[in-house]
Amino acid sequence: MFIIVSGPIGAGKSTVTRIYSQITGFEPLFETVEGHPYLEKFYKNPKEYSFKTQAFFLWDRFNKHYEMVSSGKDIIADRSIYEDAIFAKVLNIRGDMDDDEFKRTYLPHFKLLTGLLKPPDLMIYLRASMDTLVYRIARRAREMEKDIDREYLEQLSGAYEEWIGEYPHPKLVVETDDLDLTCDLHPDWYFFFKAIHNKVLNNDLPSEAISLSKLKEELPLIHQR
Repeated sequence: MFIIVSGPIGAGKSTVTRIYSQITGFEPLFETVEGHPYLEKFYKNPKEYSFKTQAFFLWDRFNKHYEMVSSGKDIIADRSIYEDAIFAKVLNIRGDMDDDEFKRTYLPHFKLLTGLLKPPDLMIYLRASMDTLVYRIARRAREMEKDIDREYLEQLSGAYEEWIGEYPHPKLVVETDDLDLTCDLHPDWYFFFKAIHNKVLNNDLPSEAISLSKLKEELPLIHQR
């Protein structure tokens, strides 16, 4: 079983991946932040390092995705190769990645690599308002993220919404503004994880956005079927 947790910066992907793996025994797979050769430089000088940053992420995510699917293990991953093009697209719009880099170099490689991969069994999209994203980013206090401007986050969030709306494989979109992602033992986690299991095993939940309050109403009914 291969599950991917997706969403904009600050949505809570790493937290969901970590806690889900601890509870279920799935092997967690995190994106390369520590040890990324360009990421910190990118935040300081995006125009110079955007292409190098995205090229590294693209190849790194392809390798991880391919190895995990080939392993046959139960995996839950923090972000996916499919989301990588979202960042490259926004950087191109902002002028930090030119058309030759994005359209003639990055995109052909992205399409080739994603075409070689088996899609995940489920894509979980964590939706959050801009205020929630900004709060969560500030709370985790990563040094390289301290100067991220709100306009960039808004552009990313908008591009993410377009992407998840067109994503053609199994997905579960969950509203997370009311989910306390800072507390591992919050009781709402039960409903969140139960929803994942129902979606994977029975496909009983809709793909469109579903709030935690709605999950609490729907899951007992599903359980009785």
